Amino acid sequence: MIEINPYIADILAQPAALRAAVQHYPHEKIEAVRARLHSGEFSRIVLTGMGSSYNAAYPAFLKLSSLPVPVSLVNTAELLNYSSGQVDARTLLWMNSQSGRSAEIVRMVEQVASQPPACLLAMTNSVDSPLGQKAGVMVPIWAGEEATVSTKTYANMLAVLTLASEQLTGGDWQTLRQSMLRAADAIETYLAGWQERTAELDALLERVDQLFILGRGPSMGAVWNGALINKEAAKCAFEGMNVADFRHGPLELAGPNLTVLIFEGAPRTASLNRALALEVKALGGKAIWLAMQPDPALPTLCLPPVEESVRPLVEILPLQLLTLVMARRNGLEPGKFRHIDKITTQE
Repeated sequence: MIEINPYIADILAQPAALRAAVQHYPHEKIEAVRARLHSGEFSRIVLTGMGSSYNAAYPAFLKLSSLPVPVSLVNTAELLNYSSGQVDARTLLWMNSQSGRSAEIVRMVEQVASQPPACLLAMTNSVDSPLGQKAGVMVPIWAGEEATVSTKTYANMLAVLTLASEQLTGGDWQTLRQSMLRAADAIETYLAGWQERTAELDALLERVDQLFILGRGPSMGAVWNGALINKEAAKCAFEGMNVADFRHGPLELAGPNLTVLIFEGAPRTASLNRALALEVKALGGKAIWLAMQPDPALPTLCLPPVEESVRPLVEILPLQLLTLVMARRNGLEPGKFRHIDKITTQE
């Protein structure tokens, strides 16, 4: 049995943290930004962040892409060094950072101080950080203290970004908020059996040599963040990739040494994802399906049953449990850093 260390405690604390973020969502602030957007004040929206904060922004980026202004999602280091021309006096610059004080975020805040965007919208867990203090519109994510690897901060960043993108595009954010509260209950039920679920995953995986985490669309937040946290928390070099990209070369790896975890994902592309899972299986690889319902043809890790609009909130859960499986297999304490700190202060 794995002892409850601070990282596991953070995983188990996600439902309560998610409720806090949803209940404190500052819709009045976002409504003011929406009014400015629809008045024509912004010529573009630039979303940016690093690590888990970048990953959490992807579903919001897809949602915002329906707006009549250009929307981009750019790694903050790349924005600083190669794409700073995207930020001008008519840009809505939307910066996301759990700490608000990582190296690239601080430099970006300093860089735009002399030539400010039309609006600096910030989402952070640290309201007194450089980002929180300099933002024109500051939205706390209410994740509380976090020990090491991003768990609560990823989920809460994802939730608040999703609510804001729904509101900015004119959607029913109130109904979405209620769906998120129900999702928090479903996550709590799922995590109450975390030890049994971890044992089930361990048995299902069997031997792991090469492992890819695959998905499309809004699932890519969990795909990328799942690969990230397995590197951080379990020291496993797993790769996260779009299903379509996997067909463009990496499918050549299919065989006895390959394991793929594939998200069913949104209905519009679920059949495409399933077709790849079945093909990997036919080619001798191991394909594990991540969905809310078991698949008769594929070994399935069942996600908590939630509404489609909040599916991304639960997709990260089995990948968090995967870190516990792999850390145990590697003889490591899960989530314990060896070479880095919670906040990255060097570029």
